[in-house]
Amino acid sequence: MSALHYIEDSTFIQVKPPQWSRNFTGELDTCAVTYQGAQYRAKAFMDSLGAYETLSCTDEAGANLNDASMFLTSWTSDENPVLPTVTLTYMGMRGGAGRGVLAEDDVSLQTVSTNKTITDSSSVNYQITISLSVIYIGSRTTYKWAALANPGSTPTYSTVRNIPVLNMGSAAIRQASYTGQVEIDTSGRSSTTNGNGEAVVPSSSLPSADATVVFNTLSGVSQTTSFTVSEVVPGKLWTCQSVNEYILKGA
Repeated sequence: MSALHYIEDSTFIQVKPPQWSRNFTGELDTCAVTYQGAQYRAKAFMDSLGAYETLSCTDEAGANLNDASMFLTSWTSDENPVLPTVTLTYMGMRGGAGRGVLAEDDVSLQTVSTNKTITDSSSVNYQITISLSVIYIGSRTTYKWAALANPGSTPTYSTVRNIPVLNMGSAAIRQASYTGQVEIDTSGRSSTTNGNGEAVVPSSSLPSADATVVFNTLSGVSQTTSFTVSEVVPGKLWTCQSVNEYILKGA
């Protein structure tokens, strides 16, 4: 003898108030709405649901709640053989209110190179191209946010915060390597010969004045290194991330 199951003749109705997960910094809100009804009505109920429908339910006070900025993204059933429960999950920005952007600051190890031809108007023998390679700590700010309008190709947030001072004496400079200087003339400047055309003693050092001139050909710039946009709901909802850095650029 097989067991018999009584299946109620119940239509699907909402059985719980909406369950919200609301965020304020860069993330989307979610809302779960639970329905229950007779097992044989489950398929028809789920087939009646449409992807990205806007939220329409009954709130905690029993009032109608409609939110055109929350979109149906998935639904699941617990497959109960008598009274299955179907949970509808909505995602979006509750009430259409913008969420605060999430900004995270960190640093990155960068390298840059530049060169400068050093000349001395008082000595025709003094002309040399100095190359400089610098390893330094750059500043980076990453922004994450949600949007109800397509942001296009320009990030809404792109400012780099906590920009360091990058000069020759900066603690952010990890290594500075000069190449090209090979001799020292009688005036203490880099050269291959002195004022009399005579060869002079090779040196691995670079006069500080010349080093400063070469370093100053570097310039600090802020740039957006990546900007990604994900369309969560076609034509309705997007998540965005912008990575922005303050770096040195060579001449």
